[in-house]
Amino acid sequence: MVSILLAVFNGEKFITDAIKSIQNQTYFNWELIIVDNGSTDNTIYVVKDLIQNDERISLHTLAEKGKCKAYNYAYQKSKGDFICFFAADDILPENSIESRRIPILHKSGYSTCLLKTFSDNPKYDALIFPKNVSKPNLSGGSIFFTRDMADKIFPIPESLPNEDTWTSISLEAFSNCNHIPEVLYHYRIHSSNSFGYDLNFSQKRKKYLERMNAYILFRQKWGDINNSQYNKFIKTFINGLNFCKSKDLFRIIFLKDLNIKHKLIFIYYSSSFLFQIRNKYFKFFSGFFN
Repeated sequence: MVSILLAVFNGEKFITDAIKSIQNQTYFNWELIIVDNGSTDNTIYVVKDLIQNDERISLHTLAEKGKCKAYNYAYQKSKGDFICFFAADDILPENSIESRRIPILHKSGYSTCLLKTFSDNPKYDALIFPKNVSKPNLSGGSIFFTRDMADKIFPIPESLPNEDTWTSISLEAFSNCNHIPEVLYHYRIHSSNSFGYDLNFSQKRKKYLERMNAYILFRQKWGDINNSQYNKFIKTFINGLNFCKSKDLFRIIFLKDLNIKHKLIFIYYSSSFLFQIRNKYFKFFSGFFN
């Protein structure tokens, strides 16, 4: 069984499409666990109407807003052998689960696939992540993982604003990836995405640094793990993150053992000028840093 975890806050506009895309899967052995965390719109009523005749879907409510809190609760309620995240504004292609995503998990602790965006804004529409299709895509619903791996991931620290940074760190630290170079997840970009695509430099930088706190929390929880190479990466990344917080471009550039991808990301979030350039040519640059 596949347990699909869906955390939602004020998702009435798109959640019908999301749930129907799960119900239309060619693979039938799944459960969808929806956790509403404090919605003030009609999300709960929309969901109740959609799921009344489908016993595979359950709805739970939490009084307080908190995305990671909702995902932790959903995992507590799950029973599946394999776990994946899902968002209330996204869509799964009908063969997403039945494809190679499940068989490949018998060879490793997790798998990833390509993600394709869709949006009313041409700037964000029809992008493939990552651009190098042979590289893993460690974001949200692109990841499938075993319950053994899930027990390493959960509980996700509830102070974090999102689930996928903590999840990706945990997966890379404790398991091996099998990547499927196929588009098996459709990611909707709109004005209310938690990622905040149309924010200014200060707002976007703040969100990024909040997300990257996952590295510090991971280090605090696990300390040195049985993976010396990854231990070294975590320590180096945290050093680079501290330089990013202080906008110290010189020390970022010359930080030893930090790969070029992460250096470029830190530089991007340290310079409003470079942020504006990257934002202007979003469609060209997107997917390079995955």
